[in-house]
Order: sequence, then structure tokens, then C-alpha cells
Amino acid sequence: MEKMKDALVLEGEEPKSAAEIVEEVLKTKVKQSTFLRNVGLQSSRNNSGKATAAVAAHVRDLEQKLERSELQAEVMQEELVAIKMKAEEAEAARDKELELLRKKPQEQDEKLAHLMALFGAKAV
Repeated sequence: MEKMKDALVLEGEEPKSAAEIVEEVLKTKVKQSTFLRNVGLQSSRNNSGKATAAVAAHVRDLEQKLERSELQAEVMQEELVAIKMKAEEAEAARDKELELLRKKPQEQDEKLAHLMALFGAKAV
């Protein structure tokens, strides 16, 4: 370990920390070091593979959920646009009908006045 600590450091590289040196020595001297796992420098190989697979599966699941959510948002946006267009059309039709209803009594009054004038009746 002392040799590793005192070894020359090449340009652009940082000197190894004490933890890195201990990790290297234990890796070369001992096949499985519970010390490294206990201090969090090395994970057990069995758990590491399972954990990585579980994380990858979880990430895939979240990506699929995100994709579904984005598609649902897109569909909802399209539906909202269609509903707005229908509402605008309905409002325009209602306005047109309201205008016709307003004109009808006025036209009837004009016809009545014309008929009364034709027959010489007095307007009330």
C-alpha cells in the first residue's frame, strides 16, 4: 500500500485517495471483501446485477407511463380543439337564430301597419 501511495502521478491525473488504494489492495489480495461492501465501496455482485435489472425495469416502466401520458395529453388536446370548434359553431347558430327572432316581430309590425294603411284603419 505504501508503494501505491508513493507511486508517481502522471500529468493530468489526481493522486489516488487512501480509500481507492485500500480497495485496490483488497481486490488483489482477497476475492470477496465484506469490508468493502460494508463501507459502501463495493456492492455484492449478486445484488448489483439484480438491483441494476430492477432499476432498468423501473426506468422502462416509467418511460412507458410517460409515453402513455403524453399520448393521452395529445388526444385530450385534440378533443378540446374539436369541442371548442363545436361550441363556436353552436354559438354562431344561436346568434343567427336570435337575430331572426328579433327581426320577426319587427317584420310583422311592418306588415300590420301596411295592411292597416291599405284598409284605412287607424293605428292603435
